[in-house]
Amino acid sequence: MTTGNAPRLWLIDDNVVGTGGHFLELASLLAGGAESLGYAPRLAVHSQFNETHADLMCEPVFSVHRMRRWSLGVDGNSHLKRNSSGRPCGSSGLGRICDQVRDSFSRRKFRPENMLRAWSEEFLQVVRQKNLRPEDRIVVNTGDDFQLLALARGLRELGSDIPLTIHVILHFALYEGENVTHRAKLYGEQVNAATSMIGRHRVHLHATTEPLARQLNEVGVQATAIPYPVRPIIRQEAKGSIYSMNEQPLNIVLAGLPRAEKGRGQMKTLLSEIWGSHLQTGNFRMAMQVPVKRWQRTVPMHLRSVFRAAMANDGQDPKNRLEVLTGNLDAEAYNSFLDSADVGLFLYNPQRYVARCSGVLLELLIRGVPVVVPQGCWLSDQLDLAGGNGSIGYSYSSTNQIPALLHQIRHDYAELSNRAAQHAEKTVRLHNAANTLVTMGIPDLAVSALRAS
Repeated sequence: MTTGNAPRLWLIDDNVVGTGGHFLELASLLAGGAESLGYAPRLAVHSQFNETHADLMCEPVFSVHRMRRWSLGVDGNSHLKRNSSGRPCGSSGLGRICDQVRDSFSRRKFRPENMLRAWSEEFLQVVRQKNLRPEDRIVVNTGDDFQLLALARGLRELGSDIPLTIHVILHFALYEGENVTHRAKLYGEQVNAATSMIGRHRVHLHATTEPLARQLNEVGVQATAIPYPVRPIIRQEAKGSIYSMNEQPLNIVLAGLPRAEKGRGQMKTLLSEIWGSHLQTGNFRMAMQVPVKRWQRTVPMHLRSVFRAAMANDGQDPKNRLEVLTGNLDAEAYNSFLDSADVGLFLYNPQRYVARCSGVLLELLIRGVPVVVPQGCWLSDQLDLAGGNGSIGYSYSSTNQIPALLHQIRHDYAELSNRAAQHAEKTVRLHNAANTLVTMGIPDLAVSALRAS
């Protein structure tokens, strides 16, 4: 519990437009961690957010969101550095003209200069209307190089009479694979140009994985690697003995709505490959989310009637081969979905996740669920931390290997499950939200108060 005059920790995330999703979940977790450290948490969200969050005071502020669309990282569309007004800079005149022309074809609201102006003004609205003080802390939950320009612009206008401490969490990779790209170097230059404009304010940068911190360091940006927080689970009743599980299908969970970087293109082929040998045999069942519209793109033609029948039956296949959930899930439904997993399957593109954290993987690891993940990325790094390939699951270099790995998991399930349960305890301790904030350098006021009493 915090006192009425406790310093505040303001969480800033324009991506929060409604309940559900990982943006709000991250904010909620950090808020809980802040409260346990003795802060009064607050969250500034998008103006469309008009719902009540049971555990967090939310202030609808921002008129723009997804600032990373103009990032120089792999998830953005920029090709040149920009100044604090959003205009391209640091390239040939022709290059700047080309980008300015391209910018002009964006909707007015989403043009770089308009997004920068709006975000910085709305950030200042929070700082001024809420009378932020030096002892308060600000955390930008989902930052990037472009958003740092907006932050720097706002801080420069604010002046340095009341120096603030801001922590910016960076999630998204600068480049794919192993080689530093030209755009990644521009990313570093843009970040350092932004942080040079902040005056007496203190801005601390944090990366949600060690590989991302290394990418940033390679382009001259200093960032602290921090553990991505995950919500501890309330232990469910045991699913039954390993013997009884051997008599029933293991539930493979493919969590999250499919996107290109999360293996949407591989789902059809995989379903075709494991349908007869794994699902119809009763060794496994597949639980997956599909989009309400255009779900057919993820399902092979010969299985669409099966999927239609399951969706018409509250998502349940009468023959217990499938569970099909459509659309986004609220927190309760999502956690129940994860609780049902016996195996977690990840079809993620390893090039995109070479330095990027997967919250879904962490949520399955804290449940003690054996997993199948791609090699050569952050997801397979988590197997290495647990003891290597075969410790709590298996990694693959090609999706063609997945059917055989699933058979191996069926054979090794007792040992894998026991080791995964032991590793879950370590994951929970490391990825606790209070530990995330302390690793960021945010003081633990609760401990200080106990020592003083």
